[in-house]
Amino acid sequence: MFKTLTGVLDPKKNPSEDEINKIPPFIFCRWLSGNPSAIMAANQLNFYDKIPMVNQYKVIKGVFAGKIKYIPYPKNTKEDESIKVGYLCDFFKISTEKANEYLEFIAPQELEHIINMYERDNNVK
Repeated sequence: MFKTLTGVLDPKKNPSEDEINKIPPFIFCRWLSGNPSAIMAANQLNFYDKIPMVNQYKVIKGVFAGKIKYIPYPKNTKEDESIKVGYLCDFFKISTEKANEYLEFIAPQELEHIINMYERDNNVK
Protein backbone atom coordinates (compact mmCIF):
# COMPACT_ATOMS: atom_id res chain seq x y z
CA MET A 1 0.00 0.00 0.00
CA PHE A 2 2.77 2.47 0.88
CA LYS A 3 4.60 1.89 -2.42
CA THR A 4 1.37 2.68 -4.24
CA LEU A 5 0.84 5.70 -2.00
CA THR A 6 4.27 7.17 -2.73
CA GLY A 7 3.96 6.21 -6.40
CA VAL A 8 1.55 9.10 -6.87
CA LEU A 9 4.60 11.40 -6.90
CA ASP A 10 6.42 9.43 -9.61
CA PRO A 11 5.15 10.13 -13.14
CA LYS A 12 6.61 6.81 -14.38
CA LYS A 13 4.71 4.55 -11.97
CA ASN A 14 1.19 3.48 -12.89
CA PRO A 15 -0.34 1.09 -10.32
CA SER A 16 -3.47 -0.90 -11.08
CA GLU A 17 -6.90 0.21 -9.92
CA ASP A 18 -7.00 -2.66 -7.42
CA GLU A 19 -3.78 -1.43 -5.80
CA ILE A 20 -5.09 2.13 -5.67
CA ASN A 21 -8.40 1.06 -4.13
CA LYS A 22 -6.54 -0.60 -1.23
CA ILE A 23 -5.49 2.88 -0.01
CA PRO A 24 -7.96 4.29 2.55
CA PRO A 25 -8.89 7.89 1.63
CA PHE A 26 -8.14 9.11 5.17
CA ILE A 27 -4.61 7.70 5.04
CA PHE A 28 -4.07 9.22 1.60
CA CYS A 29 -5.16 12.69 2.74
CA ARG A 30 -3.21 12.47 5.98
CA TRP A 31 -0.08 11.55 4.05
CA LEU A 32 -0.63 14.38 1.54
CA SER A 33 -0.92 16.90 4.34
CA GLY A 34 2.75 16.23 5.17
CA ASN A 35 3.77 18.65 2.42
CA PRO A 36 2.80 22.34 2.60
CA SER A 37 2.10 22.44 -1.14
CA ALA A 38 -0.36 19.55 -0.94
CA ILE A 39 -2.33 20.60 2.14
CA MET A 40 -5.02 22.41 0.17
CA ALA A 41 -5.45 19.43 -2.15
CA ALA A 42 -5.79 17.11 0.84
CA ASN A 43 -8.35 19.46 2.35
CA GLN A 44 -10.42 19.42 -0.85
CA LEU A 45 -10.28 15.64 -1.00
CA ASN A 46 -11.50 15.49 2.60
CA PHE A 47 -14.31 17.88 1.76
CA TYR A 48 -15.42 15.84 -1.27
CA ASP A 49 -15.04 12.42 0.32
CA LYS A 50 -17.46 10.66 -2.07
CA ILE A 51 -14.95 10.86 -4.96
CA PRO A 52 -13.69 7.34 -5.77
CA MET A 53 -10.12 6.64 -4.65
CA VAL A 54 -8.94 5.97 -8.20
CA ASN A 55 -10.06 9.44 -9.27
CA GLN A 56 -8.47 11.06 -6.20
CA TYR A 57 -5.22 9.30 -7.01
CA LYS A 58 -5.27 10.38 -10.67
CA VAL A 59 -5.98 14.02 -9.78
CA ILE A 60 -3.13 14.17 -7.26
CA LYS A 61 -0.81 12.39 -9.69
CA GLY A 62 -1.68 14.86 -12.43
CA VAL A 63 -1.04 17.86 -10.21
CA PHE A 64 1.96 16.80 -8.10
CA ALA A 65 3.79 14.00 -9.98
CA GLY A 66 7.35 15.11 -10.64
CA LYS A 67 6.94 18.36 -8.69
CA ILE A 68 7.15 16.96 -5.17
CA LYS A 69 9.92 14.44 -4.56
CA TYR A 70 9.09 13.15 -1.08
CA ILE A 71 6.34 13.44 1.53
CA PRO A 72 7.10 11.91 4.93
CA TYR A 73 4.40 9.83 6.55
CA PRO A 74 3.21 11.44 9.80
CA LYS A 75 4.52 9.80 12.94
CA ASN A 76 2.16 8.32 15.49
CA THR A 77 1.44 10.56 18.41
CA LYS A 78 1.82 8.95 21.78
CA GLU A 79 -1.22 8.73 24.01
CA ASP A 80 0.74 9.84 27.05
CA GLU A 81 1.67 13.13 25.35
CA SER A 82 -1.74 14.52 26.29
CA ILE A 83 -0.98 13.70 29.93
CA LYS A 84 2.41 15.40 29.68
CA VAL A 85 0.80 18.45 28.09
CA GLY A 86 -1.74 18.58 30.90
CA TYR A 87 1.01 18.48 33.53
CA LEU A 88 2.91 21.25 31.74
CA CYS A 89 -0.27 23.35 31.57
CA ASP A 90 -0.78 22.98 35.32
CA PHE A 91 2.86 23.48 36.26
CA PHE A 92 3.56 26.57 34.14
CA LYS A 93 -0.05 27.90 34.12
CA ILE A 94 -0.12 28.06 30.31
CA SER A 95 -2.48 27.09 27.48
CA THR A 96 -2.42 23.72 25.75
CA GLU A 97 -0.88 25.27 22.63
CA LYS A 98 2.00 26.73 24.63
CA ALA A 99 2.43 23.43 26.50
CA ASN A 100 2.82 21.61 23.18
CA GLU A 101 5.56 24.08 22.25
CA TYR A 102 7.23 23.61 25.64
CA LEU A 103 7.12 19.83 25.14
CA GLU A 104 9.43 20.18 22.15
CA PHE A 105 12.05 22.22 24.02
CA ILE A 106 11.95 21.09 27.63
CA ALA A 107 14.84 18.98 28.89
CA PRO A 108 13.85 15.32 29.40
CA GLN A 109 15.06 15.40 33.01
CA GLU A 110 12.96 18.45 33.82
CA LEU A 111 9.90 16.93 32.16
CA GLU A 112 10.40 13.72 34.10
CA HIS A 113 10.67 15.71 37.34
CA ILE A 114 7.37 17.52 36.63
CA ILE A 115 5.61 14.25 35.70
CA ASN A 116 6.87 12.52 38.84
CA MET A 117 5.77 15.45 40.98
CA TYR A 118 2.20 15.36 39.65
CA GLU A 119 1.93 11.56 39.67
CA ARG A 120 3.19 11.46 43.25
CA ASP A 121 0.53 14.04 44.22
CA ASN A 122 -2.17 12.00 42.46
CA ASN A 123 -1.11 8.79 44.24
CA VAL A 124 -1.24 10.47 47.67
CA LYS A 125 -4.86 11.62 47.28
